[in-house]
Amino acid sequence: MEREIIVAKEAGFCAGVRRAVQLASDCLGNEPCKALCSLGPLIHNPSVIEELGRKGMRVLDPSLDEEAISKLPNNAKLLIRAHGVKKEQYDVLKKHALDILDGTCPHVIAIRKIIERAAKEGEPVVILGDKGHAEVTGLMSFAKEGIVVSSVTEVASLNLTKPFTVVCQSTLDSSTFESVTKEILRKYPFAKIFNTRCQATEKRQKEALSLCENCDAMVVIGGIGSANSNRLAEICRGSGKATFFVTDPPNWEPKELGPYRRIGVTAGASTPQSDIDLILSKLKSLI
Repeated sequence: MEREIIVAKEAGFCAGVRRAVQLASDCLGNEPCKALCSLGPLIHNPSVIEELGRKGMRVLDPSLDEEAISKLPNNAKLLIRAHGVKKEQYDVLKKHALDILDGTCPHVIAIRKIIERAAKEGEPVVILGDKGHAEVTGLMSFAKEGIVVSSVTEVASLNLTKPFTVVCQSTLDSSTFESVTKEILRKYPFAKIFNTRCQATEKRQKEALSLCENCDAMVVIGGIGSANSNRLAEICRGSGKATFFVTDPPNWEPKELGPYRRIGVTAGASTPQSDIDLILSKLKSLI
């Protein structure tokens, strides 16, 4: 069977992830900066974390209390991951005058500023996103009064009587954003809606849907803990096309793709090019 492999143009690192990884790589390349510590996994991709670990980066527990801070090496540099951290953690880190490299994604910082503005004006904030996700948890800490909503059904639990601000996790899919905000505005016409979805995420998701229309099967490459990679897989499955979510590229085999002629390939924003190249080489073995 003659096969065709079509790779999404937007697959792989987004600008925010690339910046965070570059910060780590640059630091590890300088001798005085060997004691680099990431506050939690820098990004949600095991192969990237393992590679940086081999170069000397330590991954610390993201909760990092004062006792743990006191045990850090004197020459330690602390790298804040792309998702950002809680406001309380920023305050503790500043108190201890640690040498900090802030790898927080600029887009996440922009969302944070909207929340801080709402808090200053005494407005509650509703964040659309995944409860417990590092980005959402960090953003919530900057709200004076905050609530996380993950679905349309959860809007019913809201009980707000004054104007409030609505933002969303940067990797939220467009269908969830549109359906949930529509329900919020139906119930609360005075809600202030901010579409804070990352443009790179939006392009990636739209392109994945476009590939689904032209392919028989989809391969999505990304870390198991990556929210945007999981959403790409959900979007592809939702289109009705056979979808293969590859979370362990070195050990994945494309045997199940045997019956499919046109295969689309996309990857999450935290997926390195090396993982994409590895999967492509395996897929080409089918041709």
